[in-house]
Order: sequence, then structure tokens, then C-alpha cells
Amino acid sequence: MNAPVRVFANHAEAYASAGLPVFPVNTRDKRPAVKGWQNANPYRARAWASEPKLGDADGVGLLMGAPSGLTEIDVDGVGDAWLALALEQFGETPIKIRTASGKAKLWYRHNGEGRHIRPFNGQPIDVLGSGFSIAPPSRREDLSSAYRFLSGSLDDVPALPSIRAPREGFVRIPEAVQKGGRNDALWRYCMAQARHCDDEAALVDVAATWADAFPDPLTAAEIERCAKSAWKYEASGRNYLGLRKPQVMEGDKIMDDLLDQPEAFTLLQMFQRWHSNRQSFAIAPTAMSAAGSPPWPRRRIENARDVLLQRGFVEELAAPIRGRKSGLYRLSDQIGRSAKDHNTPFSLGVRGRA
Repeated sequence: MNAPVRVFANHAEAYASAGLPVFPVNTRDKRPAVKGWQNANPYRARAWASEPKLGDADGVGLLMGAPSGLTEIDVDGVGDAWLALALEQFGETPIKIRTASGKAKLWYRHNGEGRHIRPFNGQPIDVLGSGFSIAPPSRREDLSSAYRFLSGSLDDVPALPSIRAPREGFVRIPEAVQKGGRNDALWRYCMAQARHCDDEAALVDVAATWADAFPDPLTAAEIERCAKSAWKYEASGRNYLGLRKPQVMEGDKIMDDLLDQPEAFTLLQMFQRWHSNRQSFAIAPTAMSAAGSPPWPRRRIENARDVLLQRGFVEELAAPIRGRKSGLYRLSDQIGRSAKDHNTPFSLGVRGRA
């Protein structure tokens, strides 16, 4: 009788030294060989490897997602053509793996991806941004073969790129959606399709057509609720699903315009909080400083006010009279759009205001 290969005992240390959370796995059944595998970390990996029975395991299980910082593209089709398609779709990566059954895996840096099984119709590809995967050099004795790195190694993990996510996000095919995941899958589909719809009614119609293929259908009310929820995100500019970068909101533009003047940005936030529903308001730097709102000297408040005036965030309705009367102001209806470089420092304190 052949002695155990002891794959986990012999290789857990390499993964633990790389900071990766691994645990022993039964490779043939693709099942964890230990309880508490969800809480794997380098310390526990070393402890499991030191136990004779667990160290004998023929597989190395590796947590995907936030615990490891990895997302895996699992190419569940044999042949280099599927591997080439995955690389074209998700981008090049230094770590490519051949499984014991001749299939492939690609490792990327985790960027918030979840676990998506068959998100692309007709393609044997899974996106594993959570759960676990089986890592090299796990072995399948029934196939007399082992997982191996086609290119790269654990040394390349810190330099991995993120995947090039599809614009529409990861959407499951409706025939694969089961009870318990229907509302979430439909909502995500609606979020992806909302950008291509003219109005809420059109999105409801698209949702109904897609959900009609569910093995266990949703009610019309549930379909409409998912579609309307997604449309609210789209209509308010908060539909970030599938975008490589979030959409730029109005608050982001304000921050960009005042990035070089943090005190002016803070003062504007205070004015918006207190006076957004008022036609006008007073700015009294001396009184504000004395009240600690904000807790700055008078001159700093004046300087911040003057930046807001110069850049068009605040309009002056009545000039202040030194020692006698505060100025009267209002928030601008529109963000200032001057042709000046807002990253050029503004000469502070030159207005001579009270």
C-alpha cells in the first residue's frame, strides 16, 4: 500500500508564509477535510498541517475573496481555447493554473467580486470572489494527476492585477436561478439593464421577460418591485453595478473643485447643512470663531469664505460692514464653472472683509 502523499503537510507552510488562508481538502470530493475551514488563516493552516490525519490530505483548499485577497476565474472547459477566451475577457494575469482534470484557473487581485456561477450564457466560466478553491499542488489519485502552475507562483500574488469586469456586471442566466436567489439575481439583472432602458416601465417589461425563464417563477408584484428598485438607483445616478469606476456625483465635483482648499470645503459643508433650505444667511466670522463653529480663528473663516465666493459656491447679497454688520449670503444654485485652474492656490485674505 502506498504511503500518503501528504500534500497539505508539505505545502501548507508555503501558503502560510505568503499570508494565504489554506486548509486541508479532499480533492476528489472537493470537500473540506476540517471543520472551521471558513475561518482559515496562516496560523491555523500550520496547526492543521502538524496533525497527522489532516496533514495527509491530498488537497490544499484556499479561501477566495477578502480573506486571501484573490479572485479566481475558474475555466471549467478543457482545452486552451477556453483559457484564451477567459484571458481575453478578464485580462492577462501572471498566475495560470492547470487542474488535475486538464481545465484551467486564473488568479487575480480581489476587487469586491462575489461568487458567480456561470454568469455568461454558454460559457463554462465561474467567477469565484468568495467561497474556496483547490490550489496547486493538490492531487487527484484517481486521475494520477495534480494541480500545477502553468505560469507564475505564489511569489506573484502581491502583484496580481484586478479582473477586467464586464460592463454589465456578472449576470446569471435565468434558467440557473433557483428559489432563494431569485430576487437578488433579478435585481442585479435589472441594475445591469437599466442603463439601456428609457424609463421604469421599459425596465419592468425587460425584467418580466428575463424572470419568465426562472424554474420557479416570481410573482408579477415581486418582479415589478425589483425593477422599480433598480430604476431608482439608475435615475438618481447611483447605479454603480458593473462599472470599473463609480459615476461622478455632484458632491464629488464639489470635492474636486475644493481639493486644494480643505477649510473652504468644510465651511461649505456646514453652510449646506444649516442653510440649504434658506433664501439667505449671515456669515459673521468673529461670532462664529467665538462660538467654535467652526473652531478656527476669525481670519481662517474669512479666508475660507472668500474662496467660496471666488469659486462661485456662495453668492454675496449684502457686503459686511466692519464692526457693524455681518454680510448676507446665499448658496449658489449651480456649482461655479470658472476657467481657472482650481488647483492654483488662491491668494487668501486679500478681500479685506469683516
